[in-house]
Amino acid sequence: MPAQEENTKKEAKLNRDDFEEDSHDVADRQEQTIQNNKASILWFEIIYISIFSVIGVTFRSFIGRLFGGDCDPDSAVKDWLYPLSHRICVTTNGRTEQYGGALFIDLPDNMFGSFIIGLFTGHSSEWPAIPFLTHDHPLQTEQGLHLGIRTALCGSLTTFSSWNSQMVLMMDGTANPYLGSQVVAALFGYVIGLQVSIVSFRAGRTLSAWFQNRNNPYLFDENLIRMESQWRRCNNQCYWLSPVALLLFTFVLLALYIWGDVYWGMSYYRKLWIACLISPLGTITRWKLSILNGKWSKYPWFPLGTWLANFTGSIISAALTAIAYLKLVSGEGGTTALAALSLGFAGSLSTVSTYVKETVELSDKNALYDKKAFVYSYFTILSCCFVGLLVYSPLVRYAA
Repeated sequence: MPAQEENTKKEAKLNRDDFEEDSHDVADRQEQTIQNNKASILWFEIIYISIFSVIGVTFRSFIGRLFGGDCDPDSAVKDWLYPLSHRICVTTNGRTEQYGGALFIDLPDNMFGSFIIGLFTGHSSEWPAIPFLTHDHPLQTEQGLHLGIRTALCGSLTTFSSWNSQMVLMMDGTANPYLGSQVVAALFGYVIGLQVSIVSFRAGRTLSAWFQNRNNPYLFDENLIRMESQWRRCNNQCYWLSPVALLLFTFVLLALYIWGDVYWGMSYYRKLWIACLISPLGTITRWKLSILNGKWSKYPWFPLGTWLANFTGSIISAALTAIAYLKLVSGEGGTTALAALSLGFAGSLSTVSTYVKETVELSDKNALYDKKAFVYSYFTILSCCFVGLLVYSPLVRYAA
């Protein structure tokens, strides 16, 4: 009997050990599956960010030309857009004899991008992400698509660094012997740029509410029941359509720019395709910096990551603007590379859309007399203006 009991105990111990090993194996496999899923989601997000960064840079470049960029004979691009764009001279780059630098080249881009982010964020994070679709449409579950639109498209379409660099260039006055220093116009440029972008963001949110009320009325009426529609049936079949279509569209864009460079021999298109290729680096850097938002222990309300992105982008853009003015890089290839870095990396690293969104949200979430929104918005402008002058002015005045 003692021997039998001993054998029974040994068998029980072996079974328990086997069970524990199986449990550990299952836990390890589950952990590995979770890590693989996270890696897949991360790569999917990076793909969407890259695609929408290219689209955002494309919009910013052509909109800038359309509303004033082609009105300067020295920088006009005489292609298919020129017959229209050289007649619409709303903005100016601050380098010519034309007054009105307060309406800076990237003002229409910042307006449009702020409007789009207002449209896609709405008044509540609980609203469906795409306002003009029903709540159960397959695209409402595409988190990568939503990230691409809000972070990459809006962030790359708007630019804080180029806006700041033009204001710094106007304040310094060295690059414009016709008008000299335009401090007052530049200060108005900062105020106009901020206020117009805020109005555009609020307009986007208003239109978002209108779309949501039409397509998802249950959000505004508690008596209505959220109904399922026919879109639910194609969730499993349609999820791949949006990334594939967007990838094809992006490849076509890049192919057209390269064709314009090779066939037409236009440096503008060489700058554009290089800028498109490097723009995801700026957007991804800004996206990663956004992790720091809310992490400043002393001022947890301050969007530290967004401020760092705009501050760093302003430094890079000011340095590139000064180098371009001094012609420190010789040859057409070097000049094109500098312009592509400014347009693609620095422009995508900085953002006006997120900056304006955070300003409005700080204002809405706090009391009317609270100063957080005012401090954040104008501290960003003043700090970037100061560091821009600190980088740009000594270079153009004393390094020549």
